[in-house]
Amino acid sequence: MAYSMTGIGSASGMIKKPNVKFEVAIKSYNHRFLEISIKCPNSLAAHEEEIRFEVQKRVSRGHIIVVITQDRELLPANIEIDRLMLEAYLNIMKELKRNRKITGELNINTLLSIPGIVKFSQTSSKETGIYTQFKPILERALSSFLKMKSKEGKNTVREINKSIKIIEKSVQQVEVLIPSRNENYKTKLIELVSQHKDGLDQNRFHQELFYLTDRSDITEECKRLISHIILFKEALAQADHPGRRIIFLLQEMQREANTLSVKANMFEISRLVVKIKEEIEKIREQSQNIE
Repeated sequence: MAYSMTGIGSASGMIKKPNVKFEVAIKSYNHRFLEISIKCPNSLAAHEEEIRFEVQKRVSRGHIIVVITQDRELLPANIEIDRLMLEAYLNIMKELKRNRKITGELNINTLLSIPGIVKFSQTSSKETGIYTQFKPILERALSSFLKMKSKEGKNTVREINKSIKIIEKSVQQVEVLIPSRNENYKTKLIELVSQHKDGLDQNRFHQELFYLTDRSDITEECKRLISHIILFKEALAQADHPGRRIIFLLQEMQREANTLSVKANMFEISRLVVKIKEEIEKIREQSQNIE
C-alpha cells in the first residue's frame, strides 16, 4: 500500500492515575528521510524515545511532528520544607533585629517566596505508570494519522495510474510505427547516398547502411521502457513504502524516453515521446509525496 507523505491525525483520552486528559496531534510533511519531532509535557519526557519508536514502526519517510498536551499540570508527589534553610533565615532575622535595630516581622507569604525554602519532588512517570495508560491514546492518534495518509496515498496512486496508462498506450503506438519508421530511414539514406554514388563501394555501403539502421533502431528502448513500467506498477501495488523504488524506476524511464527522443527520426514518434516525457514528469511530481 502506498501512503502519502503528508497527513494529520489526532486523539484524546483520560488516564485515571492521576486523573489527566491527554491530547495527541500528529502531522507530517514531505522529507527525503525520516525526521521525527516530539513536543511533550514533563510527565512524558522520560518516554520520548518510546514515543519515537512507535512512530518509526509505522512510518518510513517524511518530517513527522508529534505534539502532546495535557489539561493540567500534575501536582508534585512530595512537598517539603528545607528546615535548615528556614532556621538560617530566622536566625538572620533575629540577629538583624537585635544588633541592627531593624524592625518588622516575617510573615508566611514572605517565607514561602524565598527560593529553595519549599522543595518539590515529582514521582517519575515510570513509577506512576502514566506512559502505560497514555500509550493507547498515542496508538489511536497514529491510526487516525495513517488512515489519512492511506486515503491521500490512494488518491495520488489513482492519478499516477492514469499517467502510466497514457505512457503504455504511447509506447505501443511507437512500436506500431517502428517498421515504417525504419523503412523510411533506410530509404532516406539510400536517396542521400545515391546522389554521390560515383566511386562508392556497394558492399561497404550496404554494411554501413545496416549498421546505421541497427544503431538507430528504437525497439530495445521501447522494450526496456515497458519493462520499467511493469516493475513500477508492481512496486506501487505491492510495496508498503514504494517511494524510493518508484523514484529510481522513474529515472530509468526518463533515460529511455530521452534516448527515444534522440533516435526518433519521425515526427509522429517524436510527438508521442513528448507525451511520454510529459506524463513521466507528472508522475515524478506526484511521487515526491509517496512514502
